[in-house]
Amino acid sequence: MRKTKIDRRLLKSMEDGRIATIVRDAFELTFTDGFVLALTDDWVVLHSLDGVYLDGIVMLRLRDISRVLFRDDDAYHHRAIAALGETVTEFTCDDDVSVSDLLVLASARDGIFTFYCEVLEDEPLIIGRLIELRKKSFDIHYVGRDGEWAPEIERWKYRDVTRIEVGGRYLDALNRFADPYSGGGTEPSDDLQTADA
Repeated sequence: MRKTKIDRRLLKSMEDGRIATIVRDAFELTFTDGFVLALTDDWVVLHSLDGVYLDGIVMLRLRDISRVLFRDDDAYHHRAIAALGETVTEFTCDDDVSVSDLLVLASARDGIFTFYCEVLEDEPLIIGRLIELRKKSFDIHYVGRDGEWAPEIERWKYRDVTRIEVGGRYLDALNRFADPYSGGGTEPSDDLQTADA
């Protein structure tokens, strides 16, 4: 699908409240359903859907999007969402928002959030707390699925981030029930693959 058509459909979802399905053929996590909340120069922000249940906020890099569909934009989905009593959230950001800006916005909403680096081998998914921003990279304190904080802080590059998630049932549980955060963690090692050169 041409970029102009992708942009047009994303804008229609945002302006008309239509349920969009965003397709990214290059990645394992191919389909994302939801309502478009914001459309910037490089990113789209959605309130994601799990069936008819509103879940977390998902931010996707525009250049990775292959197609935008309206496969679930029907009377049933809209009726069920309305009957469940949940409302689509609001999200505002500047048109020229950067990855570092989005990470800060995600961190401000919830201390623990998720980002993906799907351009890297094995398409890593990282969950944790934002520690520090640098010119080309940022530090994250990783938290595991057992709610325990990793002993070492990790460093990742902005250019590798393809998807950011905040909120939703899984992350809400980690924010509420993970081990209390008291800082700490050793500095990233100099030989990290993603460290600044």
